[in-house]
Amino acid sequence: MFEIGAFPFLMKKEKMHIMIITNTSGKGWILPKGHPEDDLNKAQVAKLETFEEAGIKGSIVNNKLREEFDREDGGIIVIYPLLIKKVLEIWPEQDKRERLLVTIKEALSMVTKKEHLNAIQHFSTSEMIQKLTQNNTSSDS
Repeated sequence: MFEIGAFPFLMKKEKMHIMIITNTSGKGWILPKGHPEDDLNKAQVAKLETFEEAGIKGSIVNNKLREEFDREDGGIIVIYPLLIKKVLEIWPEQDKRERLLVTIKEALSMVTKKEHLNAIQHFSTSEMIQKLTQNNTSSDS
């Protein structure tokens, strides 16, 4: 199975925070993700899933910083770093999911899927934080 997801983040008091959401059963915390759509490129899917599932408007920081992770079922998930621009009060899946803006440390103790944990660890290294925050220009293509 192939999925596309986002690492929705922002910097607060010089500390990285990310938005995590509950899975559809409500029993585990994950990153927003979905399946490819014929009429959208992968970055657009990442943005759409983040909007639908977490109520976030944002921009892909840099397409080249996306990363692939092996899923537990043998598939692959591609994760795009997405800078949070706006958190909406009303969003499409608000009745299906909870969301939380948390620190990396909190996320690592809450997120349940291995590939999502790997993505959080990857995007939260000091080297990656520097890349994500020094270049806040969007390249959504």
